Amino acid sequence: MSKRIIALLSALTLLITLFVGCAGPDPTQAPPAETEATEAPTEESETDETQKLILATTTSTENSGLLAYLLPAFEEAYNAEVEVIAVGTGQALEIGEKGDADVLMVHARSLEDAFMEAGHGVRREDLMYNDFVIVGPPDDPAGIEGMSKAPKAFAKIAEAEVIFISRGDDSGTHTKEKAIWTEAGVEPTGDWYVSAGQGMGAVLTMADEQQAYTLSDRATYLARTLEGTDLVILVEGDPILFNPYGVIAVNPDKNPDINAELANQFIDWLISVSAQEKISEFGTEKFGMPLFTPDSEPWREANQSGGGEAALQVTGNVNAQMAWDEETVRAMDTVESERENKSGEMSIYTGVPIKALLAEAGVADDATTVVFVAEDGYTAEADLAEVQACDDCIVSFRNQGGFSIVMPGYSGKLQVKGVVEIQVK
Repeated sequence: MSKRIIALLSALTLLITLFVGCAGPDPTQAPPAETEATEAPTEESETDETQKLILATTTSTENSGLLAYLLPAFEEAYNAEVEVIAVGTGQALEIGEKGDADVLMVHARSLEDAFMEAGHGVRREDLMYNDFVIVGPPDDPAGIEGMSKAPKAFAKIAEAEVIFISRGDDSGTHTKEKAIWTEAGVEPTGDWYVSAGQGMGAVLTMADEQQAYTLSDRATYLARTLEGTDLVILVEGDPILFNPYGVIAVNPDKNPDINAELANQFIDWLISVSAQEKISEFGTEKFGMPLFTPDSEPWREANQSGGGEAALQVTGNVNAQMAWDEETVRAMDTVESERENKSGEMSIYTGVPIKALLAEAGVADDATTVVFVAEDGYTAEADLAEVQACDDCIVSFRNQGGFSIVMPGYSGKLQVKGVVEIQVK
């Protein structure tokens, strides 16, 4: 073969090799490593994505403005968006039972306990409290103004057959209302009793329009006064009107989409001292008093003096809410006070002046009233100026432990046994 032909064959072989190489990889070879563009998102890119939390809650937390006040701080801190479903407590618990919410904020302790016992929730924490009030028209056709017992006030409303607007929605407020009717021994029926099936804000609007009576949480009622209402508070202070709130993490087994981690982070944030401090300040600028009293375990621990369990608190419209264990209170400067006992004999009591405890908390300039709260929920109200001027009005020491209010010269209802809290309003 000539040299010319050999050179041509060599060139042809080289061209074929180059063509095959450009045509693609050998199918028998392993595929190349995954390129950077197809790699899974890094941990950093995942945390950059906004998280979503579904909160089912009572209408009172929304109507009062509390959620609008609290949630932005949490959303910013956790790069989260909180979707709020504001319904009655009963409906909120049903939503949680179905697994259609991550976390619940509600206020019907008996229903909450049943929810937890049934395994629908995995964690419940005390959050805060306020109270219910009976509101109605200023002319008060049922004549209940100033009554100390809510069931008796309800009985008078039923007897007069004046219009009462009920939430009628299995909410925490409706649950409390039904408990009061039961205590009154009254089955509310007739044209005068209207079951609205609406939230608290809507019911207050209806009651205002019809000049009717209703039961409201204090926070929503006060928030509504900013918009204008003729309704006034007629009955308050009965222990049955106490209104505690809890926060619950829904059992993640109910729905694979439940964000259990974020739900617990939300609960941790809500019960933290910093968030509880925000709750303690909500409403003070507009109403001169907080609309809710913080009550989480971390808050109670942080605000008690001494090393034991908090036995006495001063809360409400004060510069600093205070809590002391019993040993600390007993170590304070004491005075003696004399008053007539049940047997008609004069007895000497030893304790700490109430005005000294109020001074330590720092009473706000616009405060006018103190409310003594007993361990069984009983409450009694007194004029703040009179208490501050009384040298022998004391928190006395009980032989069996705990404290009582002793106010010589005042009515028996102010001599509160087992007092655990002094609220300033």
